[in-house]
Amino acid sequence: MVISLSRFGSPRLRPYESADEAAVLELLAADRLPGQPVCTASMLGDALAGRSVADPAGWAALDGLVTTVLWTPDGGIGGIVCCAGRPCDDASLILWLHCRDSSEAAATLIARALEGSGARLVYAFPLASALTRGLIGLPERRSRATHEALLAVGFTGLGRCRYLRAELPVAGLPHLGHVELKDTVSPPGKRLEVRRCGRVLAQAIVERPVGGVGVIHSLTVAPDTCGQDLPLGLLGNAMDVLVGFGARETIVYLDESHDDPEWDPAAALRTYLFADFIEVDRLLTLTRPPTPSGMRG
Repeated sequence: MVISLSRFGSPRLRPYESADEAAVLELLAADRLPGQPVCTASMLGDALAGRSVADPAGWAALDGLVTTVLWTPDGGIGGIVCCAGRPCDDASLILWLHCRDSSEAAATLIARALEGSGARLVYAFPLASALTRGLIGLPERRSRATHEALLAVGFTGLGRCRYLRAELPVAGLPHLGHVELKDTVSPPGKRLEVRRCGRVLAQAIVERPVGGVGVIHSLTVAPDTCGQDLPLGLLGNAMDVLVGFGARETIVYLDESHDDPEWDPAAALRTYLFADFIEVDRLLTLTRPPTPSGMRG
């Protein structure tokens, strides 16, 4: 559903109020990606307060959190945006924005966010909020109009991540023997390690499922190993661990902007696709350089 703001007259902006909760939760549900949890009032409360277990240090570094809603005379909520400043680098951040991907609503909310940023450097969607399961970035396809609205006011891409999902269990995957399992606290789950002569050849971290959805983090293989047997076998073990935890599906965030020259995202993608993962979307982080005085907006 796309809300046409023009039929309600001029759009109106105001700070978020507690009475907006139900309407905002509907808005968040409309924008939810497959594999992500249904947003609850508690999750929304954490996001509004600037808390997130996915990146507590990143959120603690912010200042002046402001959440603005776009409302219409009939009492509807056409969109919401949350922004803050980051004193350590004097940057302004657009943290999350939802508007059912309406072009008009996105442009209006982005304009308000930029009003508050002044002439500073601006980052869009650089942190994982409490609204999602560690998701960083704007979905490129699901939020195409929002992406275009950002590009129209001078934003450019900063990073890109593939968001993948698979139903569990997956039959026919190879498995490795002699895989060590260790408990992890952050995230809560297990670390899988493949060692040879005391050296770690491959490792993966799996996060315990929430709502039946587990997460596979950082499946990495030493650069001097060859072929698909090691990464695919370790992935088979990781997915078995998640099934043992009770997961019915799993998600992966595959970073394509990794600065390690030995990191091969194309090879990693082939491994996941072979294991029946489906690409849900691509997640984008964006930035806009500081603007000279008199040229803001």
